[in-house]
Amino acid sequence: MTIPYALPTKRLQAARLQVVDALRGAALLGILVVHCNRWFTADALPKQLYDFHAAGPLNALVIGKVELLFVDKFYTLFSFLFGLSFALMISRSHEAPAVFYRRFLRRLCILGAIGLLHYLHWRGDILLIYAALGVLLLLFNRVSNRVVLLFGLLLALNLPVNLVRIYHGWAAPPTQSERQHRLALLARNAVTNYRTLVHGSYSDNFLANAHSFGNALNFQFGSGRIYQTLGAFLIGLYAGRRRIFQYATEKQALFRRFAFFAVLVLVGTKALALLLTRTYGPELQASDAVRAIFRTVYDLRNVATTAFYIAGLTLLFQYWPGRWAVAPLSLVGRMALTNYLLQTLVGSLLFFGYGLGLQGTSQLWVASLLSLPIFMLQVGLSAYWLQHFSYGPVEWAWRSLTLGKMQPMRVRPVLS
Repeated sequence: MTIPYALPTKRLQAARLQVVDALRGAALLGILVVHCNRWFTADALPKQLYDFHAAGPLNALVIGKVELLFVDKFYTLFSFLFGLSFALMISRSHEAPAVFYRRFLRRLCILGAIGLLHYLHWRGDILLIYAALGVLLLLFNRVSNRVVLLFGLLLALNLPVNLVRIYHGWAAPPTQSERQHRLALLARNAVTNYRTLVHGSYSDNFLANAHSFGNALNFQFGSGRIYQTLGAFLIGLYAGRRRIFQYATEKQALFRRFAFFAVLVLVGTKALALLLTRTYGPELQASDAVRAIFRTVYDLRNVATTAFYIAGLTLLFQYWPGRWAVAPLSLVGRMALTNYLLQTLVGSLLFFGYGLGLQGTSQLWVASLLSLPIFMLQVGLSAYWLQHFSYGPVEWAWRSLTLGKMQPMRVRPVLS
């Protein structure tokens, strides 16, 4: 079997897709804002504690903006870029397909090992999920663009899970006692996790994370997050096959249409949410079936927002003022894996009990704004590092282990 997509020109092979690096950097910034807004707690927080620190107009303003602009948007963007990267790698490869597939599987195994170690330190890890789902990219690479896009959209919108929820909500809604039992269990788990994060030692947190795999898997499948991640992978694979970022300058009209259509969807979902609220009341007071409909609208809005960000940033990058403005994002994006792990290191030392212990003591608007100096630090470190080295340290280790030999790391001097 041959890989059924034409290789790009040598010029395109040699050049880094800086706009993709900028998108990676934007995704990392958005993920960081969301994590700081939740004190780097990957699980739910105790309701009374959260409500206390979320009270007041400033907290309400910041939390509302984070929810509207960041939550569930940038992890989708990060996942989209993972699928896109797979498509770019396969288009640039001169290896036989079987050789490429074996190497890609080895790459995923190493990523999975990194993700496992990361998860044991912070249970919000996404790398382990990426490594597991990445295998499916090899299977979907054998099907047509139309099938890839169809499955990508269905899964990214979480339609299978939401339709099942709507059906069960109407056909077999839970009893009041079942609902109360579920809420009590969630509340108890939130308190246990919070106490470990605030009062537990490093080893306590490590062991708690090791025992939380079952809950993490239940969340991934129960919420549909794992399906949405795969869906974003597939849309990224589709975009990479169509090579829209390699020829972004020539395809500006396409990105403008994406942005315009995304705005239309956002307006439509806002109107639909208002209609549902008028008809059935606020989401939290509605039946399970109606809440599932609200969730479907929410998922559609998130995908549309992510599409708008992708199109908008890509268009911005086509002009030198825009490229200059987002250059810091590109620096962070070139070291995306290193910077993702670095965020966990800084966040845990800031918020957890074995660090400065800001969790449960700082107002949420303050915690959210801490994301800005953290990201500025990452920009500075990335700029310094990339002056001397071609890869981030974790990227270099990942690449070397994948290829089975130490890779050159230092930037080669340019000969005049």
